[in-house]
This record gives sequence, structure tokens and C-alpha cells, in this order.
Amino acid sequence: MKNKKTTVGILFGGMSAEHEVSLKSAAAVYKNLDREKFIPTLVYIGKKGRWSKIDEDSFKKGEFPQSGGSSFIPWQNDAVDKIEADIYFPVLHGPNGEDGKIQGLFEMAGKPYVGADSFSSALAMDKGVAKFLFQKAGLKTPGFLLFTQNDGFAIKEQVEEKLFYPVFVKPCSLGSSVGISKAKNEGELQAAVDLAFKYDRKIIIELGLDAREIELSVMGNEEILVSPPGELNPGNEFYDYADKYLNGKTTFSIPAELEEQTVEKLQNMARKAFQALYLNGMSRVDFFIEKESGAVYINEINTIPGFTEISMFPKLWTVVGISFTQLVTRLIEYGFQYHDSR
Repeated sequence: MKNKKTTVGILFGGMSAEHEVSLKSAAAVYKNLDREKFIPTLVYIGKKGRWSKIDEDSFKKGEFPQSGGSSFIPWQNDAVDKIEADIYFPVLHGPNGEDGKIQGLFEMAGKPYVGADSFSSALAMDKGVAKFLFQKAGLKTPGFLLFTQNDGFAIKEQVEEKLFYPVFVKPCSLGSSVGISKAKNEGELQAAVDLAFKYDRKIIIELGLDAREIELSVMGNEEILVSPPGELNPGNEFYDYADKYLNGKTTFSIPAELEEQTVEKLQNMARKAFQALYLNGMSRVDFFIEKESGAVYINEINTIPGFTEISMFPKLWTVVGISFTQLVTRLIEYGFQYHDSR
């Protein structure tokens, strides 16, 4: 990395149902950016897609004025260069931030950025595609079905034929537990399906397991580092949006209380899943351990995981002595490294 301080463009907000989560994550990244090495440039993306540079006072107060904002599309103006960042750190959860679109924009502009590339981001964002690739790599995942809005009455019939209750109904390409419901019977299924379709034109319905929820953090490019596992103990029936970001009833076991053999298995599976989607930079990998059988199933991968002070991704690295500030620095270094290798 250069001797002079590096300007880091922190992008946050975005046109996604996870807009508010992004604000919390960006605040934590901003707070933990090593000021001895980096200078932050704050770029707020409003819910209608306008981009604006935000000053530090506005950011600290949570005020994001949009006057003077402009499109970031390179062929419409030169906003990329006006921002004058050496590297970009997208803290944008969900569609248009985590699905490869913003990554593709940076690649077109030839700009370094933190996190997975556009292709891998798109693969990971689509829960159905990711699960097919996990299966191809020999990783077990709970039974699932994919549907679009055109499938209509076939949804109920296929769920009852190929799965059994309870099931989880999710938008296929969203995170932070937005739009997710647990359906215990036919009556609850329809309401869950209707909710999921409000957020995505494609949904995934997964077999509900009586299982422990385990998460691991992964980072790196050529050399892949995997954290110890942590366990979620949801305050609600499952780890939903309210529990994640509003009520805070969930408790965490960091590291999780697991046998050494199980820890090793989880870490190997996390590394394999990271490679199966051709990922780089960072990810959080989520697993289930079925309580009765002890079987381990991969659930999903998040390429821009939550970065709040209470989020599992940064907290898991503290177990091995990597502070939040050191973590942010490493991720920026990985971004430069990957850009140079391309």
C-alpha cells in the first residue's frame, strides 16, 4: 500500500429494503477506519438512487442531504473521478449493492473496491443458484424449492409433496432476514409466500430444521482465512429482522461450544463453499447443525455481511485477535491485491 494516506470511499444506503441496515454498518466501518492510514470519503446513495458526498458532521448526526446529488453512471457524468477515492468500500446490503451490480460498475471504471467481484457476488446473492453450486461441491443443504410469481397454486402442491412443515419462505435475493417467514401449515404458507413476493419476483422455500444456527467468517483472496464458529441463540422463534436490528434479544456464543472435530468440519465446509462460488475478499457463511442427528448443513453465504458493532462477522475475528480496525484494514488490502491481480 502507498506511503501516503489512502482515501477510502465508503458507500452506504442504497435502493434496497436493507437501506437502514446499511446505515448502521457504514457507521461502524467509518468509526473503525484507521485514521493513521486512511481518509474516509462518505458517499450516500438515497432510496431513489441518487449519489451524494456527505460531510462527517452530517454522517455523525445521521442526516443525509440529497441536494446536489448526481448519478454515478460513468457514461452520464464523471462522478467517479469527482469522488476521488483510491479504493471503494461498498457497505451496501441487498440488491444493487451485494448482487454484483455496483461491483460491475467499479470494474467498468477500473476502480479498486473491497469485497467479492461482480460474478461471484451475483452467484452468492441468488440463494437458489448458490445452493445448486453448494450441492455440486458436495455440501449438504436443507431441502428447498424455487418459485416465481407465475407458479401460483403449484406452490402449495409442491411444498406438500416434496417438503413438509414447517418451512421457511424467503425472497431469493435479499438478506438481513427481510421478508422471511416461518410457515407451520398451509394457512401460514400463503401469507409467507405473499410477503416474500413483495420483495422479490423469485422466492425460495426451505425445509425447516430443528437445528443450531452457526456462522463463520471467511476472508482472503488466494490465501483463505476462516474464523472459529459462533452460534446464534435467537430471542424469537427464528433470527428475524426485528431480533437482528430492533429488539436485540438474540444472544451469541462466540466461539460456539462445539467439539473440535465439528469445528474443523465447519471450517473446511466454509472454505469449500467460499471456493465453490469463486469468492474473494470476505463473506459470512451460515450453517445449521441438526439437533437430533448432528448433521451439518450449509444455509447461505453473505458477501457483504452485517458490519454493525454487534454483527457476527467482525465479532468472530476478535476471537483470533483481529480487532474491528485491523479487519477493515485487511479487507482494504485484499481489495487492492485483487484489483492488481486482475
